[in-house]
Amino acid sequence: MITLSIILAIVLTVSFFVIRNLILRNEKLEDFITKQSEAVNACDQRLKQLDDKNMFYADDEIGFFFKEVQKIQEALNEFTLK
Repeated sequence: MITLSIILAIVLTVSFFVIRNLILRNEKLEDFITKQSEAVNACDQRLKQLDDKNMFYADDEIGFFFKEVQKIQEALNEFTLK
């Protein structure tokens, strides 16, 4: 009975440290995702600010590049936190 209690105490202690480590890693990843989401939102706002008068969009030479950048930004917007 005592060996069972010792084994259970060891398993419980190891489980505590494993769970604590996983929670800390999860919090770091949440912070990373939040920062990435903020960066994507900032880029989206800046892109909209640059072309608020549709000057780039209407230009033939720059328009193609700007449309491609907008497509990339739309794809990135799907990864933001809502």
